[in-house]
Amino acid sequence: MLTLDEIGELPLDIQPFLLRVLEDRAVQRIGEARARPVDVRLVVSTNRDLRAEVDAGRFRRDLYYRIGAVALRVPPLRERGDDALMLLEYFNAVASERSGRDRLEFTPEVLDALRSYRWPGNVRELKNLVERLHVLASGPVRLIDLPPDILQPVAVPEAPPAPAAVTRLEDAELVTLKNALEAEQGNLTRVAQRLGISRPTLYRKLDHYDIRRTFR
Repeated sequence: MLTLDEIGELPLDIQPFLLRVLEDRAVQRIGEARARPVDVRLVVSTNRDLRAEVDAGRFRRDLYYRIGAVALRVPPLRERGDDALMLLEYFNAVASERSGRDRLEFTPEVLDALRSYRWPGNVRELKNLVERLHVLASGPVRLIDLPPDILQPVAVPEAPPAPAAVTRLEDAELVTLKNALEAEQGNLTRVAQRLGISRPTLYRKLDHYDIRRTFR
């Protein structure tokens, strides 16, 4: 089986070569005089609307019909509820096997934050997060180990989150701020660096939670 990821990104001038391989069931290596027969099952994926790409002239119509025998739509991760946590465990196991380290453990607060997050980068974003945590985290993964984007609402073209969801995210952000302040002993420059935000943004967050005056 041959898997081609993001087929919609294939340049228009390269698409005829793929079409020829699929139609002739043969490939010819550079420098060889004869084509070699190939017999593979092709699976392609894309996050683009290929039909719209065809109409816009960015994807060949003949290739579109050649690869479109069976089409399956996989909903984005934000529409799949607890699938994020199942994929989290899968990527955790894969990263552990590759790195030779123990599997990561996640606190309940972290699992709640990951479950509530909207994952604009879809499954790849989750996979990259797990790989990043395997490199940087030590001990159980806590809220402070997560990127700031995961701890705040993400703008998406849909109805705003329910008040309960906003409350959970604000609670998580407050815990993250307090942990960072404690870890850096109230040094706001180091706190901002630790959280990956600017000092003005940090000041706004501290004012929002009414905790700025408690620290230097």
